[in-house]
Amino acid sequence: MTISRYFPKQYFFPVVLILGSSFGCLFYMFSYLTNVQDQMEVAREEQFVRNSVRTASSLAVHDLQDYAIWDEAVRYIATGLDPAWIDENVSAYLGVIQGYEHVFVVDGTGRTLYSFKDGKRSTEPMDAVRTVGAAFLTTLNRAMTMPAEARPVIGGFARNAQGEPHIFGVGRIIPLSDKVETPPPPGFAIVVAGALDQKRLDSWTELYQGSALSIVPDDATDPLLGTLDLKDDDGGQVARLAWSLSKPGTELMRKILPGFLVIGLISLMSAGLILQRARLNNEALHRSKVRAQYLAHHDILTGLPNRRELLSHLRASMRSTRVFLLYMDLDGFKETNDVYGHAAGDEVLREAATRITRASGPGGIIVRAGGDEVAVLLTGVDGHQAENTAEAVLRAFDEPFHVSGYSVAVGVSIGISSNEDTRDEEELIRRADLAMYASKSNGKNSWCHYDRELDRDNESRRELEGPLRAAVAEDRIEVVFQPIVNATSGRIDKVEALARWTDPVLGSIPPDRFIRVAEQSGLINDLGRNVLQRACRAAGKWDVGLAVNLSPAQFWDRDLAGAIHEIVQRENFPASRLELEITESYLLRRADDAERILQRLRERGMRIALDDFGCGFASIGYLQRLSFDAIKIDRSFVNCVEESADAANLARAIVALGLALKLTVTAEGVETEEQARVMTELGCTQLQGWLYGRPMTEDEMSAALAAQGRGAVLAG
Repeated sequence: MTISRYFPKQYFFPVVLILGSSFGCLFYMFSYLTNVQDQMEVAREEQFVRNSVRTASSLAVHDLQDYAIWDEAVRYIATGLDPAWIDENVSAYLGVIQGYEHVFVVDGTGRTLYSFKDGKRSTEPMDAVRTVGAAFLTTLNRAMTMPAEARPVIGGFARNAQGEPHIFGVGRIIPLSDKVETPPPPGFAIVVAGALDQKRLDSWTELYQGSALSIVPDDATDPLLGTLDLKDDDGGQVARLAWSLSKPGTELMRKILPGFLVIGLISLMSAGLILQRARLNNEALHRSKVRAQYLAHHDILTGLPNRRELLSHLRASMRSTRVFLLYMDLDGFKETNDVYGHAAGDEVLREAATRITRASGPGGIIVRAGGDEVAVLLTGVDGHQAENTAEAVLRAFDEPFHVSGYSVAVGVSIGISSNEDTRDEEELIRRADLAMYASKSNGKNSWCHYDRELDRDNESRRELEGPLRAAVAEDRIEVVFQPIVNATSGRIDKVEALARWTDPVLGSIPPDRFIRVAEQSGLINDLGRNVLQRACRAAGKWDVGLAVNLSPAQFWDRDLAGAIHEIVQRENFPASRLELEITESYLLRRADDAERILQRLRERGMRIALDDFGCGFASIGYLQRLSFDAIKIDRSFVNCVEESADAANLARAIVALGLALKLTVTAEGVETEEQARVMTELGCTQLQGWLYGRPMTEDEMSAALAAQGRGAVLAG
């Protein structure tokens, strides 16, 4: 019998590790906090003792100040020593009331002139230095040399020759007012002193409400005691004070340890229950794997296999037998969802799956490929049988669907592909999907075989994508410039940058062809940035504006504004001279998003022009909302203004609209003098076309601009 029989080993050791590390960390944390709390208490108590000692010394200084700094003391002590006066006016207070054992009067050299001990004057003066300690002289010398304005009263500690520690205060006798002269050196001082014995330490403990203090030998050490060394002014040892250390952290740890152990026991029991539960869950998980495997390969809504299962069947069969794939999309399903709701849409999908399954017969594998797309895989059949199956599916959709009390007409468009010349399952699906969209283009509710003619654009993309990718990477896309002239003066106001590509093998490829390939292959952003960078670098030498086209794929790039701004900054090209041309057809589908993108571009100082205006569906409302700076009239209007009055009237209306909105209006495709005259009379601001020059290289444009005096590099 092993542990793994009751507890899964993949959980047992991690749980043990978690419990061990958790409780280990908790125990370490408690121990650490206990130690920190104990140390903090030791530091607090030591500081308290230091403050008590400092306060006791300060009291001696305070007691002396009123007697040492006093005109009368100068008269009766410094001028003429009067022991009786000292008994009555000094010792009576300091020695009797304040409880100092000794009161001395000494001169500046330390010679004792008067002594008072235990409440009475000594008949023979006691030696203050011998009584208090030799270090007393250092303190006395400090007091006698201090300036009078510094109030020369000092407290301290000393130990005499007998090893008895004392606390004392010494105050130089000076007058309080200028009515009495300060005694000449060496001067005189009043000294108070008291033995630092247990009685005095007990009084400190009672007075300051601190730990009980005692004096221990100078070298005494005890981990249970806190100690503080008292020093004299010479740095010598006077006494070592000691007190019992309190350890609140240790005491707290001792109290909570039993509870900690109880929690540990409960945690172990809980871990056992969790592991037991994990074993039961493992068994349940094992039972559910079959169900999960089924769901991984089937659609929950319809119960049909999903795209993953389709790929699996294709891999297993298409390399060894003839297969046909019918890829179908429900016509009108989106409208059903929008009008009747998603619940009705789900009913349609379930019913459609049932009809397709029945129509396909027992030999077909029906899968839900995604959304409203269903695929039927037929194996071991010929093209005629595949077409018959497609016809059967179409007939199955003749009857309307009855959902939620409504009768809904839903059709189906079918694309058919086979593995006759391909062994790639993804390619087979792609071909069927392409044929299905061709079926939709032919009027829906029909079927269509895949044909290579459908893939012509795709083949073209494949042919050009590799060379184009290399050309973009190697910066071999050329940039040419077409002039845009002022309609009144005929001078070049602006140039439009155009991309041109000549491949060493393929030759010259038209822009509409390679730009479409760039959009389909994800190269358009790199291509567009290369063109913009080269155009800004060239146009930076000219005193004219620069127009650059943006493709739809570029426009919807989330980093468009930042990328353009970075290029403009890097090339030191003024953003106000850059005009970005955008075609209206791809703005109207997502007007809100387009407005945000245009706003970001305008915030960076760039101008926005609406290209090919008049051939799309832009309204006056959109022109105002999207805040364009210019419109370019499509060449289809310009080409007809000479012969058609209607075309001229339409052009006049477009120009009037642009001018009313305070936009720059440019006529494109101007090829004759008459077209230029008409468009100028209609009010166009600028003209562009072959009449004013075909696209030129950078050097050719520089020469043209220099000829009219606009080729100088702008300042800054």
